[in-house]
Amino acid sequence: MQDEMSAVLVAVDWGTSSFRARTVRADRSVIDTISTDEGILKAKGRFEEVFRTHIPALKGYRAGLPVILSGMIGSRNGWVEVPYATMPTKPDALSKAMTKIEVEGIGDVWFIPGIMAEGDKADVMRGEETEIFGALEMLGIANATMIIPGTHSKHVDIRDGAIQSYRTYITGEMFHALTTATILGAFGKDVCEDCEWFSEGVRIGARDGNSGALLNRLFTARARVLVDGLPENHAACYLSGMLIGAELKEAMGQDGDIWILGNGRLPEIYLKALKVLGGDAKIVPMGGVVHGAMQVAEAIELV
Repeated sequence: MQDEMSAVLVAVDWGTSSFRARTVRADRSVIDTISTDEGILKAKGRFEEVFRTHIPALKGYRAGLPVILSGMIGSRNGWVEVPYATMPTKPDALSKAMTKIEVEGIGDVWFIPGIMAEGDKADVMRGEETEIFGALEMLGIANATMIIPGTHSKHVDIRDGAIQSYRTYITGEMFHALTTATILGAFGKDVCEDCEWFSEGVRIGARDGNSGALLNRLFTARARVLVDGLPENHAACYLSGMLIGAELKEAMGQDGDIWILGNGRLPEIYLKALKVLGGDAKIVPMGGVVHGAMQVAEAIELV
């Protein structure tokens, strides 16, 4: 029988640009973490090599400990392609849809599926679902609108503890594309979300209009520099604000609390933008991946 302070699970969050592995106790506390930049792009097919290098190096690890992986490692470009689960989705549904392989010397390795939406609202997510269920457990809530900002931001509708629907916005990727491959990047790419021009962009981006309105407004990030006093060094602030404002307009008026889930500066930036629009939200504490992986593991009695 293992001591109650021993690891019961290895939880791995393996995305496009990063690899994070943690040994976890039954109470969700983390014994050790290994984090590298060996996401699926950098690993370039060397997935088992990266896995074998880092997993045994974790403090608290022992052979035969269950290992659960979430994120893009289960995508078509990852180690094992895991079919998507459908909605509505709860942790037990993810558990039943997991894919298992055996890695010699380590044991069973389980891959959590992503979640898909079909039809004219087709969409996909991988990795966020695990963080979402972990966040719900940490917060002790069952209903919320959860915003996950990033390169591909997601707005998730959660009711009765289940992911009911979600929408993906390529806000971060659009900002990168516009500032690197179009005339809108001529004045730089640096963003200061505390400046008034960011707030002005948020308000402009969120204005009502027809389907082409945003395409017109985006060009003002150049035109206002030339004829309306927008400082060159704040053009990117204004552009970023417009894109985020247009995205967040979609979340305004939703029923229930809005929570922002993410890492780094983005949750604070999105919180500021929501307040500019007269809304509000709370930021989810860190640790969702661990709590989510444990829920999935417990659902099929891996731990």
